[in-house]
Formats: sequence, structure tokens, C-alpha cells
Amino acid sequence: MSSIKIPLTPRVRELDLVDKVAVVTGASRGIGRAIAFNLASRGCSILGTATSDTGVAAIAKGLNDEVTSRAFEGTSRQRPARLLITAVVADIFSTECASIITEEVTKSFNGRVDIFINNAGAIGTDTIGEMDVNHVQQSLLANVQTPVMIVEEFTRRHFFQPNSRIVYISSIRSHFPWSEHLVYSAGKSAGESLCRTWAQAFGGKDERYSFMAGTTANSLSVGLTETDSMMNCPPDILKQLQNEFYPSQSMPRFGQPDDIADIVGLLCSSDARWITGCVVSASGGGIKIGSG
Repeated sequence: MSSIKIPLTPRVRELDLVDKVAVVTGASRGIGRAIAFNLASRGCSILGTATSDTGVAAIAKGLNDEVTSRAFEGTSRQRPARLLITAVVADIFSTECASIITEEVTKSFNGRVDIFINNAGAIGTDTIGEMDVNHVQQSLLANVQTPVMIVEEFTRRHFFQPNSRIVYISSIRSHFPWSEHLVYSAGKSAGESLCRTWAQAFGGKDERYSFMAGTTANSLSVGLTETDSMMNCPPDILKQLQNEFYPSQSMPRFGQPDDIADIVGLLCSSDARWITGCVVSASGGGIKIGSG
């Protein structure tokens, strides 16, 4: 891994998301946790998902404590009384994932969603010539079907509010193919396409979705990021990834989860109200694109 480090320290943020509710999948660690912290530090209530009771505790208590200590204690700001951080076990590999999340939104937030961050996703080896039907179906279930059904539930039940935000965490692999990531890359490409269609439907042109007019939908093409799962890769794999991606990056280093969270946070703000249907590069210049 590159020795180049960009120091990031907690900073006082504007409380611009008070009274808003965000659903963040995979919020117990890594990029998802950094996103949840970013939004909560701005006053947004959070429903995070995890795959175990341990993960739920890491959100419901761990993230709660971290937000209080890092974002509010020692500052002139007061933690908003209505800021609620809660969590639920919801596995993206289950066909029940969307309904479980929907039930929790109904119970904890009276059926309100202002922000949906599809962070959790399936990643694994897709070796051509060695895959079976179950492998392909599971990958597409996690990366395509589950986010579709979550948005379907939120839309059908009118959970989404006017000027809501949808962000799908995609991957640089949707633009840089690799023979070991065939289905993963295809799934992430599909996620980018979903956002273009959601953006077209939810912006205000279609009367059927007038209750959520002004909603934006964007995907984030994430490059090499220093998460626990990434850094647990064998050293030779990490070196291989560096050799592949560093030459195309403008900034030759691994990104940090906060690098990604800050971009997501921007897309969730009112400042990003005119950005929709786009693929935003979050890769240190590894891929230089505007919109898909």
C-alpha cells in the first residue's frame, strides 16, 4: 500500500439534515459506517443494516456513541433531540431484505425516507468457466434485485419524500473489466443504469411519482479503498491491485472510507439538487468520467 496519507480529523459540519431519515445498507463498518457517520453528524437519523446482531450493536450503540463523542462533544453544537440511530439485521442475499427494512422504517420512522444509500453489495471471485447458476443468481440478487426491491417498497408505500436522495455505491470494476469479476462488474453496471432510470422517473416529470418530485439518483464509481475487507487480502493481491490501478489514478494511493463518505454526503445535500442520473467518480482520478 502507498505510504501517502491524507490526514482526516473530525470537523464541525452544518446541521443541514435535521429531521431527515437515511437508510444505509451495510452500515456497521467500512464505507457504510463512514457514510452513516457523515449523515448523522449533520443531524440525519439513521437506519443502518447489518448481517448479524454484532453488526447491529456496532451501529445502534457504537455509531451512536461515536457520533456523540466525535461530532458533538467538545463543540458548541447540541446533538438534535430527534436524531435517532438504529439498526436491523437485513441480509442483501435474502429475498426478504427489502420487506425487513420496510417494516423497520415503518416502526422507527413512521414510514419516512429522505435518503437511501445502497452501500452493501456482493463481491467475490467470478472465474469464467467455473461459475454455477447459484453463484450468478446470488451475486445478481445482492447487487441488483435487492436494491431494486428496496426502492420499489419505498416508492409503493410513498416513503420517499420530496427532494429525496438515492445513491448506489458502484465500483470502478464496472469500467475496468477483470476476468475474475464478470458477474460483479455486470451487477455494478446494472446499478448505474438503475440510477439513470430512477433519476428520470423521480425528478418530477412523471405524475405517478409527484409525491417525491425533485428526488435525485446517482451512483458512485468507487476505486481502491482502505477498508478492512480490502486490507485483509493477501499482500500479493494488494500489490497486483496497486500495479493495475495506480498508473491511471491522479492520486496514487488507497482511498479512505471518509473520502467516499464525503462525496456521498455532498450528493445528499441540497447543494447537489441539480446532479442526477450521473456516475460520479470516487477513485482519485482512476476513472475520469462525468455521467454514465
